[in-house]
Amino acid sequence: MTSKERLAAYVANEKTDRRPNLTIVGSAVCRYADEGAGMTVETYCRDYAKMAQAATAAAREMKLDFIQIASDLLREAEGYGTTINWFADKLPSAKKYALDDISEVEDLRTLKAAEIPRLYDLVKAAGAALSDPEIDPMVLAVGPMTVAGNIRGVQDFLVDMFDEPELCGRLLEIVTGTTLDFIDCLAETGVKYAYVADPVASLVSPAVYEEMVLPQHKRIFAKMAEHGITGRLHMCGNTTGILPYSSLCGAKIVDVDHMVDFPKALDIAGGHCILNGNIDPVADVYTCDPAHTRQAILNVAKAVGNRRAMFMPGCELPTDTPTANILAIHEALTEIGA
Repeated sequence: MTSKERLAAYVANEKTDRRPNLTIVGSAVCRYADEGAGMTVETYCRDYAKMAQAATAAAREMKLDFIQIASDLLREAEGYGTTINWFADKLPSAKKYALDDISEVEDLRTLKAAEIPRLYDLVKAAGAALSDPEIDPMVLAVGPMTVAGNIRGVQDFLVDMFDEPELCGRLLEIVTGTTLDFIDCLAETGVKYAYVADPVASLVSPAVYEEMVLPQHKRIFAKMAEHGITGRLHMCGNTTGILPYSSLCGAKIVDVDHMVDFPKALDIAGGHCILNGNIDPVADVYTCDPAHTRQAILNVAKAVGNRRAMFMPGCELPTDTPTANILAIHEALTEIGA
């Protein structure tokens, strides 16, 4: 089976040879740029053509079942005025947030994806990756809580959510509008898969998630469904308390991090989505040997049994994660089979 066939069949609950490998390898793809010569992380974040080329090569070499069209989580926020520090060996950070006070949200309007050059670069990168005959691209759309946090500053925004909930809600509405337009652009390009990374959303209580974040996630995944795009939600940390709501957001696939009890999470999700996880990206992949990684995946599969789920590290891998350890994930998935 090709990766295209495998992923499409598994999502449709049809027969496959094994479960798809959706490991988020992050900037580890940099090593595959320029025919293996590599590139800096800054280049990965700023040169969409090199990123698409490296991600396509990485998908093949690392035995992934998707081409990861993604880099940092600051693209949307940069469009709204956040300035960035760039680095050769790690992902960029915010230099200055766009909003000094949440009241300044009144001066913002929803931007189109094409008005944000680095965001629209992902549309171009996806278009390039779509030419691969065997593996489909999956494109990153940063979630509304994380975009808002990168516009205002995460700590300040979380405080604002209690002090000025209406203004925070307005900011979430504005940035979600940009994401909806971005999804329209992806659909026009022919993209079939997209994932929403919203790590800041995992920092709020279940009640706040249900009231303020879930409505925006539902809008995003409804837009994907409208275009026939399979949506995936990725949040870091212990999301057990949020899962009763996030499992109903409309995402076909929901990732769970290593802090989550996977069998318990499957009980909570109740079959509303496919759960995907959940070994430790550091202890079980980055700082160990391949045999440990393989066994960690096998252990998760054993704990889950024959229930419908996918297995991978619960969060993005560090840049210099050993290739042999990444390949051990594929080896374990092959051993587990369908």
